[in-house]
Amino acid sequence: MRPLEGIRVLDLTRVLAGPYATMALAELGAEVIKVEDPGAPDYTRSIPPFAGEISHYFLAVNRGKRSVVLDLKDPAGRRAGQALAATCDIVVENFRPGVLARLGLGYETLRERHPGIIVCSLSGFGQDGPFAGEPAMDVIVQAITGAMALNGDPDGPPTKLSLPMGDVAGSLWATIGILAALHHRDATGEGAHVDVPLFDSLVNLSSYLAQMYLVTGEEPPRSGNRHHTVPGFGRYATRTGDLALSVQMDPLWRRFCAAARRPDLATDPRYATVPERQKRFAEVEAIVAGALAAGDLDDWLRRLREAGVPAGPVTSLSGALEGDYARSRGLVQELEQPGAGPVRVLAPVVRFGGEPAAPPEPAPALGADTRKQLALAGLAEEDIDALVRA
Repeated sequence: MRPLEGIRVLDLTRVLAGPYATMALAELGAEVIKVEDPGAPDYTRSIPPFAGEISHYFLAVNRGKRSVVLDLKDPAGRRAGQALAATCDIVVENFRPGVLARLGLGYETLRERHPGIIVCSLSGFGQDGPFAGEPAMDVIVQAITGAMALNGDPDGPPTKLSLPMGDVAGSLWATIGILAALHHRDATGEGAHVDVPLFDSLVNLSSYLAQMYLVTGEEPPRSGNRHHTVPGFGRYATRTGDLALSVQMDPLWRRFCAAARRPDLATDPRYATVPERQKRFAEVEAIVAGALAAGDLDDWLRRLREAGVPAGPVTSLSGALEGDYARSRGLVQELEQPGAGPVRVLAPVVRFGGEPAAPPEPAPALGADTRKQLALAGLAEEDIDALVRA
């Protein structure tokens, strides 16, 4: 039994920030009912490339959900949405602030009928304050939180992260907030309104870099493929390929020196400790880069692993997905996707008790579960027929 089995989620989210979070809940066992507008379903359904009839993008963040089509702006559709919400434990939405309340699905309205309801609102800038109504997308959030300014080469321009961390950060914090709210409800019976801004979420991921600024008052520079403060951390070239290395701590530095057959560096007082190596950042970087450049990738990986030094080859995404580790963990699995046939997808991440993660489930066809879910919400058959016709 998966941990969230028996939990029902009304998913009013679209694109990435939101759908990623609700898919995580589905993979943990929750029943997720995704509601889409009949005239404007989730935009990601239309993004190429396609596996058969389904978009790669929609498939990536909507697996394991049920699909219901409702026009929540229509009075009958709104009543059906409220009936669905009354059967759910959690509502997740990423409308602009105020829209959910205008649709009759705001937290204060829902809790009157269901005191234990949890509503999670994902937005660019939170549910109140002077910026609450501003729209935000991943690239905007990366730009205005400093993430773009931190990324890239020291002498290059600010650079967008290819990973959509502006959206994903919000989705991850939304999932954490929802799970915390479920625990609170188990203890008290009270629901909650979980407010997750994308801006706050991505700023939080800046972690020690934000703290560096708050301590020093100085803007952390772009560090490219190196660490901001400690040498021996980053991407380095060998004769036959690039290698990622982490020897920023003193024990790892000593192991690296042994693997590099330079034990003198481990005992040299100029390099023996982190503060001393920091003073000579460029010099230490040159030593590390020069040693690695003189050898072959496979030989270095063998020597570093034998020495217990964290290191790995710089690998393409395809190399990671098709590699030995992914195969050993079953990170890519095949499922039967309606409208596409057999497709390979990423498997759920979290495992419990040493058991393999539950197998991934397909993404829903648009409206595939409308009749069933509305019937479960208590709507009469003739009312469902009228909604479907409309």
